[in-house]
Amino acid sequence: MRYAIIMAACCAVLFFTLFAGCTSPTQAEIQPVSTPETTAAPTTPVMTATPVPTTVETVVPLPASQTVYFTVTKDRPTGKITLLCNNGPGMSSAQVIDLTVTRADGTVEDQKLTNANDLGQISGDASITLPGSLDGVDHAQVHITMGGKVYLVYDQDVGSANPYSSTYSSLDHS
Repeated sequence: MRYAIIMAACCAVLFFTLFAGCTSPTQAEIQPVSTPETTAAPTTPVMTATPVPTTVETVVPLPASQTVYFTVTKDRPTGKITLLCNNGPGMSSAQVIDLTVTRADGTVEDQKLTNANDLGQISGDASITLPGSLDGVDHAQVHITMGGKVYLVYDQDVGSANPYSSTYSSLDHS
């Protein structure tokens, strides 16, 4: 009896499936979709940006035989940043020592020591002092020119919260 009910149900489903699509009186015609005429848009020249190569300076140590010792400090009460040369085997070869300070407010100041004196070399105890900011962290860079080549030997933040000075040699940065 169960088989008879299942067979009757399957036959009914098959019958309805076969004749379900044939109930439409006429076949619908497929109409193509008309596209509106397009007018040419005015052409505008395309501007492309040309990438500009950027170079990021990295700290480069001087050759071992040309080491220059120096100290960079920031005075807490006044905010002044001082570069003090501490001699070294490369002092006689140094043509220019350049201190660049970027203050916390974004202003940049630069001062150079050159060997354009009677001795033809920078003094072993020469110094540069530039104003820094009283509040905030300033940034100092020291460039040394030897034999026409410029070396970035110091590139660090100098904060007024640091009560100690930092002594660096051009060998400390690799």
